[in-house]
Amino acid sequence: MSVMADASTRLVVLAPDMARNLIMLGAGEQIRGIISNESMELQLPHAEVVGDHQLLNFEKILSLKPSKIIAWQGGNPESQLQRLEGLGLEVVRIKTERLADLPEQLRTFGEILGREERAEFLIDQFYSSIGSLQVQSKPDVRLFYELWHAPLMSVNDHGWISEIFSLCGAINVLGQAYEPYPQVGEEAVLAGDVQVILGSSELPSSWQESWRKWPQIPAVAADHLYTVNADYLHQLTLDTVRGAEQVCTAVERARTAK
Repeated sequence: MSVMADASTRLVVLAPDMARNLIMLGAGEQIRGIISNESMELQLPHAEVVGDHQLLNFEKILSLKPSKIIAWQGGNPESQLQRLEGLGLEVVRIKTERLADLPEQLRTFGEILGREERAEFLIDQFYSSIGSLQVQSKPDVRLFYELWHAPLMSVNDHGWISEIFSLCGAINVLGQAYEPYPQVGEEAVLAGDVQVILGSSELPSSWQESWRKWPQIPAVAADHLYTVNADYLHQLTLDTVRGAEQVCTAVERARTAK
């Protein structure tokens, strides 16, 4: 299903996941500026690079004469967003913390583009896909997610990644950590009676092997060590469902082996 947004709408988008969602709404040609991101630069060759997450090129953005700037609330520096507003530009701040933020994001984009019907179609598709994955029983599989290896990092229960773990029937053993991305020692995994270990695809290919020195961890003993696609899981897009499918498959394998 291909749709085109109003060609008069000119967008500068300051997060690659939001650019992906706008493309799904048919607004690829309306995106005139993006932040540095190899994948987006290939997908949107007509778009100008206007900086990165932390440092924006204000002159470049002004030269693009955007109708709106789509910004990542909490990710792009607020001081720079306020400076853009001081230059007379309209900044739309988008929250990306929980799974429920994706339908709201799509709805907002649909209104901006005059593509409300397309947005509602994608929202229904998202809810249907996520709903089909939800495990009905109480979460009972203890899970550790290796976000990074040096230092060893994971996630707490703050964002959508841990929401997906719960959806799939898993307990995030670091869910109660104070920091959103806690740094931990291997001892925390040893003490957690972990039944499945997931690793980001951004880790070195040898990440699973590094755990095999700890056969006393149930996940290691049972070889429940699985890689999940970081692009699917770390960015809040319609592909997040594909990341959730990978998580649920890994969790179900650990559950049936118990």
